[in-house]
Amino acid sequence: MDITVDHAVDFPRALVFETMRDKMPDLAPLLPNVDSIDVRERREPSPGVIELVNLWKAAKTEIPTVARPFVDQSKLNWIDRARWTQADWGCAWKLEVGFMPERVKCAGSTRYEEMGPERTMIRMRGKLELDLKGLLPGLIARSATPSVEAFIIKLVQPNFEKTIDALAQYLAHQKKA
Repeated sequence: MDITVDHAVDFPRALVFETMRDKMPDLAPLLPNVDSIDVRERREPSPGVIELVNLWKAAKTEIPTVARPFVDQSKLNWIDRARWTQADWGCAWKLEVGFMPERVKCAGSTRYEEMGPERTMIRMRGKLELDLKGLLPGLIARSATPSVEAFIIKLVQPNFEKTIDALAQYLAHQKKA
């Protein structure tokens, strides 16, 4: 299923791009469903290109109270692998979920478009694929997959939007400081 987010913020493109790339751990306290974001790896393979591996840990509040004793909190995370390219103001990304990583594939790209000196449009395009083969009988897996993907998209897409809102909140606070 497709992931599409178009969200404008009232800050210059360079600042938005660099903050999203370099300050992601600072945004975690502004995200209600995230406990932490840890940079696991940062490389600069060539000038203007930065590759990052970030580990996102979901907040315990994301698990219903009655289910908490049965859910392995250590698997409620995802790895974000991103390649940031200054030349095209873009980021290619891939998410790896901590639970069922062999069954969930999510990847895409984000573009940062200048809409004026103080306004940036962030355009995220991605694709989520879920493989339930072997987990459920064939006919059930084929009919259930689109519904489960749609459910996951309804969870994932707002999280992308909340991350952009957290970025705007962070930058507004930095501007006042």
